[in-house]
Amino acid sequence: MGAFSYQGRFPGASPIVPLRLGIDAHAVESDGSGNCTYIRGLLHALLDIDPRHTYILYVTDKNHPFFREWGPPPNVVLREIPIRNPLIRISWHLARLSRRDHLDILHVQYIAPPLYGGRLVVTIHDLGFLHVPRTFSRFFNLRSRILVRRTALKAAHIITGSAFSRDDILQAYGLPPSRVTTIPYGISPSFTRSVPEEEIRGVTERLGIVRPYILCVGRLNPRKNLMALATAFAALKAAPGIPHSLVLAGRKDYASAQVIRSVAAAAGQDVVFTGFVRDKDLPALYRGADVFVYPSLFEGVGLPVLEAMAAGVPVITSCTSSLAETAADAAVTVDPLNTHKLAAALREMIVNPEMRRKFREKGTARAAAFTWKETARRTLDVYRAVAAG
Repeated sequence: MGAFSYQGRFPGASPIVPLRLGIDAHAVESDGSGNCTYIRGLLHALLDIDPRHTYILYVTDKNHPFFREWGPPPNVVLREIPIRNPLIRISWHLARLSRRDHLDILHVQYIAPPLYGGRLVVTIHDLGFLHVPRTFSRFFNLRSRILVRRTALKAAHIITGSAFSRDDILQAYGLPPSRVTTIPYGISPSFTRSVPEEEIRGVTERLGIVRPYILCVGRLNPRKNLMALATAFAALKAAPGIPHSLVLAGRKDYASAQVIRSVAAAAGQDVVFTGFVRDKDLPALYRGADVFVYPSLFEGVGLPVLEAMAAGVPVITSCTSSLAETAADAAVTVDPLNTHKLAAALREMIVNPEMRRKFREKGTARAAAFTWKETARRTLDVYRAVAAG
């Protein structure tokens, strides 16, 4: 798996006994977010490989389309907390219900109930709120600085998706290396399937996209560095022979109005904002692109990079944070703040068919190593070790 490794591996094997495992799964309902992609992929795979343990999923809407389409197996209980406010939902209701359910382990993303006293596993994807705080609201930053730290120090074990994030978490919170495990995340098989030309055409036409196009997928947040991308794209278009448009696919997020204004001013009429794109349409959107570009300032993993690779699209991404690790040698990596180099990389990828072929092949091979089944298997290892501990 290239730069990824299964760090924090547990010594020995513990007996497999039935456990009551609670998972805060409310993020399943947050379409278009990385937390949503993670928990959906993990749940599908966990329940596919593990009929032994009982899973109690704490959700805010048990009638959400995800649960109706999935049809949870018999060893799953959906426990509804119909309250969106995270302070009330986590601090009071999740704490109360998780105690009542007599869990062996509670698994959360980022923040656990402050009063939860049982065994705790937490997934922390990244510490972006510490490194790029201007890309989050003041309230989010303050809450995260206090509660993520508290959860990390309290957790029996922490899971994260890259060696970069593992090192960052260890350093930020002064934890022993044995407390944090790198478990690479997976990619949905939908991105590797063959997509008929008619489907690509149908999706692009519905989204108002004219081919050829350069694609970027991610929420419209300053962290995604879309202003630099727009500046590089404008420089690219200033030279003759580049008919491409720039397609930005993702839902609005913090400071998105400012992002949209700045990008539109720099890139002009050749930029297309699609808004949120449904999971079922993403494979066709990726497949229709000539190039995928992801110049984010900070990521814990960068799943869109792997999704694009799986779909057979040549990738250009940042050489910073975890993205160089995720891409390995299967993508072109550049300084995300150097718009001249970003424009040059885009131009070279567009005009050089041999280069595109090379990175399509490398990307496809790289992405094949990332499966949710493996993520689930290693996560089960963590549960069992924590329960035995």
